[in-house]
Amino acid sequence: MGVDTYRALGTMLGTCCAIVMDDTVNMVEACRNLMRFYKHESCGQCTPCREGTGWLVDVLDNLCTGRGKPEDVDLLVNISNNMMGNTICAFADGTAMPMLGMVQKFREEFMEAAIHGLPDDVRHDDSVRSMVEGGV
Repeated sequence: MGVDTYRALGTMLGTCCAIVMDDTVNMVEACRNLMRFYKHESCGQCTPCREGTGWLVDVLDNLCTGRGKPEDVDLLVNISNNMMGNTICAFADGTAMPMLGMVQKFREEFMEAAIHGLPDDVRHDDSVRSMVEGGV
């Protein structure tokens, strides 16, 4: 398994890391968790990255809590596209590419979240669980 394998599948390996999830994982929630990581790790020097990572998290928060709209799915794509190629380093591109890939591969889940929020039975990791339950 390598870069060419992923390319043939219509995706990319990026930093040569793969995250394996089973089919019980809600991809909108997984994406929100990943984007929270990128927002935290951004150095904040470049405006597209500093603002874009925050906007992605805000839009995903809205989707996950039932405050989203169907057009927010396209907004995620728009924000991501505006982040790419507009910063000093490749961090914004590295943030935008997984976001774009998630929307491309799991658009139906994003649209469902935009209309209904997340289902009640969505699994959360501990950091997200504490945030949802009033911690962090």
